[in-house]
Amino acid sequence: MSRMTSRYRLSSCAFERPEEKQRMVPKRVIVLAVEGDVTERDYFSFLNDCLDSAILRIEVLCQKRGSGYSAPLQVAELLQEYLALREGELLPKAAAEALWGKYSEERISAYLKDPAQLDEQTRREIYSDLLQMGIDLEYRRYLQEFNHETDFFAVVLDRDRKSHTREQLESCIRLCRENGYGCFLSNPCFEFWLLLHLCDVEGEFSLEEQQELLLNEKVSGRHTRVSREISRRAHHKKHITAPAFQKYYFPFIGAAIERAKKFAGRFPELLDQLGTNLPELFEKISFF
Repeated sequence: MSRMTSRYRLSSCAFERPEEKQRMVPKRVIVLAVEGDVTERDYFSFLNDCLDSAILRIEVLCQKRGSGYSAPLQVAELLQEYLALREGELLPKAAAEALWGKYSEERISAYLKDPAQLDEQTRREIYSDLLQMGIDLEYRRYLQEFNHETDFFAVVLDRDRKSHTREQLESCIRLCRENGYGCFLSNPCFEFWLLLHLCDVEGEFSLEEQQELLLNEKVSGRHTRVSREISRRAHHKKHITAPAFQKYYFPFIGAAIERAKKFAGRFPELLDQLGTNLPELFEKISFF
């Protein structure tokens, strides 16, 4: 067991278990695998607070901190792992087979059904082995609650020329189309979508300045060109606070959707031009 590697993405020590009163299963879940694990998660988390949880919930999949799974195809694979969980077993077959080398099938089955059936030492050992593999059973149980034909699955990516090649993104887009997933991309990054909430980019920035936003070069030790505009106008860095979301973002989602129409919003143009197709995601949210 000491040689076991952490191969599973769908896990996070940052997962916050919802309170029982919030555990109702909504009529529809929008499941997102996102590239960034800070700004995007904050934005969609606070958006959830504004939605009727009995009707709709946006679930941003958690992955292990520091796992490094940020390439486009790896983000899509996170979504595929979740779909496999919905359709299969709580414990992946490969993980179960790895545990069989140390525990009997009866003990593993008992742990999955009710860990209290086992002695404390065995419980701790199995928990430790699962943790080493990167498997959070409680989080996986939580995700299995969402199982409706009306659910929608998508990935949210940045163009990010410095990290992603065009070929990588095209492969991810093709995979999403083949599997019926939504694929939402902002060029150069998700923060451009945020900037559309804060100002009329097309009206306030010259063509030369819009090109600077597209290139999104570092302008200081803390900021790129786009993030500096976000910081100047909304006064935050990567993390979005609840007050900031309520003041700067939620009231202006409709405006951001309209402003986005002035820029690229479809593939393949979106791979090369300033823009975002995130408004298509908000078509799935009837609130807007």
